[in-house]
Amino acid sequence: MKILIATPDFPLWDGGISTVSFEVAMGLHRIGHDISVLTPLQNPSDINFDSTLPFKIFRIKNIKDHYLKTYYHIMKMNQLIKKYKFDLIMAQSWYPSGIAAVNVAKRHKVKMTVTVHGNEILNLRFASNFWLRKMEKVFDEADKIFCVSNYTHQKLKQRLQNVSNINKNTAIVYNGVDYNYFSPAKPVEELVKRYNLQDVNVILTVGRLVERKGQDMVIRSLPEIKKYIPKIKYIICGRGSYEDKLKDLVKKLNLTDSVVFAGFIPNEQRAKFYNLCDLYIMPSREILEKGDVEGFGITYLEANACEKPVIGSKAGGCPEAIIDGETGFLVNPIDSNEIAKTCVMLLHNKELSKKIGENGRMRIIREFNWDNVCLQIEKYISAI
Repeated sequence: MKILIATPDFPLWDGGISTVSFEVAMGLHRIGHDISVLTPLQNPSDINFDSTLPFKIFRIKNIKDHYLKTYYHIMKMNQLIKKYKFDLIMAQSWYPSGIAAVNVAKRHKVKMTVTVHGNEILNLRFASNFWLRKMEKVFDEADKIFCVSNYTHQKLKQRLQNVSNINKNTAIVYNGVDYNYFSPAKPVEELVKRYNLQDVNVILTVGRLVERKGQDMVIRSLPEIKKYIPKIKYIICGRGSYEDKLKDLVKKLNLTDSVVFAGFIPNEQRAKFYNLCDLYIMPSREILEKGDVEGFGITYLEANACEKPVIGSKAGGCPEAIIDGETGFLVNPIDSNEIAKTCVMLLHNKELSKKIGENGRMRIIREFNWDNVCLQIEKYISAI
């Protein structure tokens, strides 16, 4: 099948949608499908990356204006459909990819699917009636809707109560993990020296620096953790709009020696950072007034694949990524005392941490490998 994957994010850009889009493209290519990708050009270095891939990448100008961005996606997608005669368009977000796909698919009698990852359906930038109607049209006319968790499916139904297609034409397909790449390994000595990690306990968060991810609550928990575990380092990997606020909080709490801002870590380096830590933590919370939620939490799975115990939150789709007490622990994301207590428990009890990490990796291999995920997707798209 000739498939065009249309996505707002793709490597080298970071984030969950970028990772999922890449892995789905690679997985469907391995199965034997003829894959192409349509995505914005985020950085000139993207072109060098694209040349290493076994399928075509079509980059479109990255435009900030929502209306112009949608228009450009429709125009480019229309050109590609005419030239390459795709059988299916897979939109990795309702905006702008899904809007373009609905317009083009109907015109050229091509099938289309749309995937829901989480906060993109609640984003308040699109709260007007104009954008709500566009969103309804995408999900009403999609031949298949994929949700990455039951939580995102419930949020979608709440947001678009009048779209009956959501109830009858949705499949829950969890994200996967490349467990061959994300696997247990000794810490890289160069990184240990760079961040002064000799003889210290290391906790880690990987993700965009935004309020939702909860790095601030981990920082607030550190003074309590240090009462029991004085030698500790918290490594924060990522970039984002919340970085200055996080750095100000670190200074305010006199934690400069205990917190490392490692910056953006490309995919090919991430496993090395997971293997630096004793404990992975991301206490994501719902920022409903901003329409910002954690739809699933793929980094929990990546850390588990490296046999690391994880701490996540009871909010959003996180409880579907973590089995509480078996592959990690779920905490109240706005309770710094509970976060501290759970960190101390796992860092003190090395036997429990080891068992939790091992359980996590076994679950990843069994339930969340990308080949199985892509076979599920293929089953659904073949039936359209």
